[in-house]
Amino acid sequence: MNKFNHIITSIFDLFFYPFRSIDPIYGLCAVSLLTTVIMLPIFKYTSNQEAIKRTKSRIMGHLLEVRLFKNDIRIVLSAQKNMLKYNLIYLKHMLKPLLFVMLPVVIIIIQTGLRYEYRPLHSGETAIVKVRINNPTKSENAANGILVLPKGLKVETPPLRINGGEEIYWRIKAEEEGEFDLSFRVFNKEIKKRIVIGDKVTKISPKTLKENGLKTFFYPGEPALASDFEVESFEVRYPYMKVSLFGWTVHWLVLFFILSLVFGFMLLKPFRVSV
Repeated sequence: MNKFNHIITSIFDLFFYPFRSIDPIYGLCAVSLLTTVIMLPIFKYTSNQEAIKRTKSRIMGHLLEVRLFKNDIRIVLSAQKNMLKYNLIYLKHMLKPLLFVMLPVVIIIIQTGLRYEYRPLHSGETAIVKVRINNPTKSENAANGILVLPKGLKVETPPLRINGGEEIYWRIKAEEEGEFDLSFRVFNKEIKKRIVIGDKVTKISPKTLKENGLKTFFYPGEPALASDFEVESFEVRYPYMKVSLFGWTVHWLVLFFILSLVFGFMLLKPFRVSV
């Protein structure tokens, strides 16, 4: 899974590179357009377009029937029953293409969230670092590990160990801009985690997990931790990114879906797709 994540993340690094130093709205517009351009052809060639058109026509026909014969309760009830029937048929026709569309859309959402869910720390800001130990009673060495910081970062608090040493917390302070590696060291073993300080839009991986197929898929920013190490996760708590639209602060995912829908409706005719 690490290799797959690395390949996909590298591709999206190239895609998002031109948007590193500009307002996040432009990168979100670009990735929403990309999603639409990928999604529409997949939907078109995995769906029965003629059946969808026929089913939509039947639904519209029965809707007109309700409007034209609204005073005849028998006809209205029959038309409503048929509308329900063809709506269910329509949903059946939509199921197959949606299953094919789901995987690329999920990958795009994960990769976009890697860049727009959180922002880098600014110089002078503090953050919480957390290490989670797997079964600390049997991993005494790991529970006594130390956090090693490079120049540009400093530890402001001693380690706070809770839940019997299962979780260890530190507060660190960013002093210089750049990308650094935090290290959690246990005797001759060491794991590292990337931390970003600055003001550019870049990939932010708040949590690194132990190798675990599906979970690792959802955290593609950094290689998973070795499965034979006692550490379950290594986390930096970054601030959330704020994306503004016409003066309103909007979560990136809401904006992504809105823009994707807008581009989708705009490109239905050029791509000759019926939905």
